[in-house]
Amino acid sequence: MSASKHLPFGLILALGMAVSLSAQVPTAPQTPQNTAELSSATVLKAITTEHDGYKFVAYLVKWHDAEVVVQDPLARSHLQVGDSIDFVVTRRSLGVSGENQGILSFIMVPNLPVAQEQTPRGADSASLEERNRRMKMLSGDLSVARDESERFYALSAAARRAFGAGNPPEAEKLARELAALAPKYKQDWNYGNAVQNANQVLGLIALAANDVPEAKRRLLASTDSDGSPQMNSFGPNMRLAKALLEKGEKEVVLEYFQRCGRFWKMGGGKLKSWRESVIRGDMPDFGANLDY
Repeated sequence: MSASKHLPFGLILALGMAVSLSAQVPTAPQTPQNTAELSSATVLKAITTEHDGYKFVAYLVKWHDAEVVVQDPLARSHLQVGDSIDFVVTRRSLGVSGENQGILSFIMVPNLPVAQEQTPRGADSASLEERNRRMKMLSGDLSVARDESERFYALSAAARRAFGAGNPPEAEKLARELAALAPKYKQDWNYGNAVQNANQVLGLIALAANDVPEAKRRLLASTDSDGSPQMNSFGPNMRLAKALLEKGEKEVVLEYFQRCGRFWKMGGGKLKSWRESVIRGDMPDFGANLDY
């Protein structure tokens, strides 16, 4: 039996995505539609393998009367048959003309570090209340963060949300706090997201103030990491790149594409297509990469 709770699609930014299952949908959407929901299920089988120092971890679960595989993008969990697993289900409509196709993705919610006095040492699962608190944290609710590390997880979404709500001063304050915290968490799975989001929010704020040189600097600085589970699979956010293209800043965006290729190996085809569009003088169709 599984339980679902709908989440903002922007929450995927903190969680990361890796495993996809193609599915036929009844009717093709007029424009791409992206949704995400939190679900939980019982582990039916653990799937693990290691090769040349690389590890893969995933779990077979039942979801809507079908058996699906949920991947742990960090390969750090050790769940057993019968354990409960939380995961995010995303539905992405490709919006391809003439094709009624969408994509389902299943990814395990990372085991976030939480205050030790709140969660017993070595615990593999948490109460429903605790899981909901963690999801609020990842979606940018700073009020539920109990310590600095939890605030680090919440700040990315909080800064983006403040900018989207039309509050640049608050967005800038949060983005600068995130940028200051990030160096302390270089080994954390969320480090690449933090570097990207802090710089891109600050870049968008600079561009709104007509400080194009600062916006260009921030765009390139947003790639100063080895990526993240989300960035390495579905790619980086292209909102600042699009805004700079609208200002005619092609060269910096082309350089940005090149830098993204260092960690977004799966996106080589998209980057090539976007590069060709920019060189032709067209605006690339960034699709869902404006939301990640």
